[in-house]
Amino acid sequence: MRRKLSEILTDENKRKELQYIGIFLLFFIVSTFMTVLNIITGKGLLTVATAVFSVLCAVNFILVRKGGKSGMTIASVLFSVEIVALFTFFLISGNPDGFSALWISMLPACGMLLFGRKRAAVLSGAMFAILVFFFWVPAGRSLLQYEYNKTFMMRFPIFYLAFFLLSALLETIRSITQSELDKLRDKYKYYAAHDYLTNLLNRQGLEEWYATFKNLGEQAAMMIDIDHFKHVNDSFGHDVGDLVLASVAREIKSIADTRVCRWGGEEFVIWFPDSEKMCDPEKIRAGIENMDITIPGSSKVLHVTVSIGVAKGTQNLGALVKVADEAMLLAKNNGRNRIEYHA
Repeated sequence: MRRKLSEILTDENKRKELQYIGIFLLFFIVSTFMTVLNIITGKGLLTVATAVFSVLCAVNFILVRKGGKSGMTIASVLFSVEIVALFTFFLISGNPDGFSALWISMLPACGMLLFGRKRAAVLSGAMFAILVFFFWVPAGRSLLQYEYNKTFMMRFPIFYLAFFLLSALLETIRSITQSELDKLRDKYKYYAAHDYLTNLLNRQGLEEWYATFKNLGEQAAMMIDIDHFKHVNDSFGHDVGDLVLASVAREIKSIADTRVCRWGGEEFVIWFPDSEKMCDPEKIRAGIENMDITIPGSSKVLHVTVSIGVAKGTQNLGALVKVADEAMLLAKNNGRNRIEYHA
């Protein structure tokens, strides 16, 4: 349950849907309960108001559940109008004994949760203006059907404003925190599927990409291995070895019209979902051979070569890469700096 909830909360659309469902369900339950209570206590007009609002909350709930994104948009607009209308009714009628007006304090928090800061600020600001009109303006006070005491009328709009400012502060903190968490999630998700040094796919990333394809026909794979790479590390150090890896990765990526994977160590894999769109491996071999890799802090230029194994087939990714690896080993055994095709 916790894992499923975590997945929902990290998806912006699902998170919004859950919030709408939660708010509408909460208001439906509360308004239904209050309707029953109003019936028992004989509050006629208030009973009608809470009953209508209960039905509208149920409609909003259904819109979100069944209507998708468009249903959520419609429900949010309807709810904005419904909640302001209900709270204005509570304010004017004063039933029961002025208590219903206190529900208005929920608007800023619910608005921030459902609509975000900007829209909630507009909605809450409109409600604040309504409060000021009915409590602080003589023309508004004359429309009230309940005689609020002067202290309440003077202080309640300020009390409401404090709730709004607190809700805005908490929403700002939540929004910034969520944004930073999203950035971190995207960053770690990226590096879970990519090699840090070369920014190419790693094995997991290649497998995830492969899993997105359905009904594949004949595919192609190349296994590329840098010749005598251990000698580079032993002679010039691992910093130069990393430079060679990054340089070779850039060269392969510039030629291959598909995603490239650092398979491990000095090995790279290129997988082509359609074998007919496979690039010419000779371009990759020659391109790497002709690279000038300048060693930092030195005028010395380093050159490297690669051995390439090529395979085509309809088998799964793992099996195809294994066959390409066998062809690459054959290229190494036959003298390196060459290409071998799996028979």
